Amino acid sequence: MANENNDVLLGVEERWSRLENFFQENKKRVSTIATIVLIAIAGYVGYTYWYLPGQEQEAEVAIFPAQRLFGIDSINKAIPMFEQIADDYGATKIGHTANYYLGVCYFRKKEYQKAIDYLSKFNAGDVMVSPIAVGLMGDAEMQLGHNDAALEDYLTAIKRSENDLTTPIFLQKAAFVCEQKHDYAQALSLYQNIKTQYHNSTEAQNIDKYIARAKVEAGTAQ
Repeated sequence: MANENNDVLLGVEERWSRLENFFQENKKRVSTIATIVLIAIAGYVGYTYWYLPGQEQEAEVAIFPAQRLFGIDSINKAIPMFEQIADDYGATKIGHTANYYLGVCYFRKKEYQKAIDYLSKFNAGDVMVSPIAVGLMGDAEMQLGHNDAALEDYLTAIKRSENDLTTPIFLQKAAFVCEQKHDYAQALSLYQNIKTQYHNSTEAQNIDKYIARAKVEAGTAQ
């Protein structure tokens, strides 16, 4: 046992000796790497805990007049303000929010491709706003006649946040697209999901007639 312990100690000492030799031989290089790492850490800490919070506060002040104009439907005046905020504060949550507002503004102006471009830049973890943004992209794609892209957006909106308010809306929209694509089997599945999982929703009130129609078209009616 004593010999085994001595062997272990010798092994540790040998590895430590090799580490010391490596450090001495590469002292300048190791020092440079350590300096770079420290600078990177300091930069990250400064950016995350000092620069971004300051930018966020500035953006909150800057976006208020644009939101007020948006609220009274003065979207032509609000758009350049939102664009400036998105450019100046793009790394902040408010900057992302400005992209959402821009998407809504351009959708109202029936400039659907611009609406899609801005909404695709919007990134938020909010369980309500996030699926609404993706769903609005689906609406814009539908206006452009892009049924496949619209269906993908609606299905993404459903997955983004399953809740009793937005999910049945996008399930129904996705089912309508499936009917236009003559994919009645998938449409039927989506309608039935509304009936079983969201039976208290507004969309479920008349869902039986849609289910019946999809069954006839899918050839599964009895």
